[in-house]
Amino acid sequence: MLSRLVQYKDLLLVFIWREFLIRYKQSLIGVLWAVIQPLSLMALFTFVFGVILKTSHKDYPYVLFFYAGVLPWTFFSGAVNFSITSLSNNFNLVTKIYFPREIIPFSGVAINFIDFLIGTVVYLALLLVYQVPLTWNFLWMVPLVLMLVLYTTSISLLLAALNVYYRDVKLASMFLLQIMFFATPVIYSIDAVDNRWKLLLFCNPLTFIVENLRRVTIEGRGVVLWQMALMMGGVLLLNLAIYRIFTKIERSFADVI
Repeated sequence: MLSRLVQYKDLLLVFIWREFLIRYKQSLIGVLWAVIQPLSLMALFTFVFGVILKTSHKDYPYVLFFYAGVLPWTFFSGAVNFSITSLSNNFNLVTKIYFPREIIPFSGVAINFIDFLIGTVVYLALLLVYQVPLTWNFLWMVPLVLMLVLYTTSISLLLAALNVYYRDVKLASMFLLQIMFFATPVIYSIDAVDNRWKLLLFCNPLTFIVENLRRVTIEGRGVVLWQMALMMGGVLLLNLAIYRIFTKIERSFADVI
């Protein structure tokens, strides 16, 4: 994958720049949407669960608890939503010239990752506002974000390829993302879940990522190494398997798209 991307890096950058212009060129507030989306969701969840329902989430401030969950989720859902129809929407390119087809969904992942980085700066500001001390364990955020990108890329490639053959994938994806949202501890803590369901929830890598992002940033604690190694290994194997499948079937995309 890396060798193909390096060989076509200029084309990848062109696609990323094109998507950036499409998204923000005629927008009144531009890249500020990358901040508004997670902040608005965080504010909504804080109002509903903190003011109306008055639920408790450990000893975290509501703002930090929800923002730490919303930030990775908006990146994942945004990248997946873009990628699903990315190949079919660019059928004129797919059918006329050859290039690694994964470049198209990757450009969607990249542009959403830029939004994620902007949102991370806001998250750091919130941590300072709430006077959360930054420890060396904060550096665990780097491998956690890498795991998030790998997992998001894998699901994006899979659904983009499936949508070429079965256009029902776009319709089904809305339902699947709703299930994924509630299967990810964005609005609740995994500690509040019954033990018999925890193992099932941890089959979703986003659960591990969200919980540990809160752990290393807000709590200042490190990750459990064997859990990190197990989850990272699983995500890497998933990425390898999906990419192998993608590269084998991409040759027929032009015939069926």
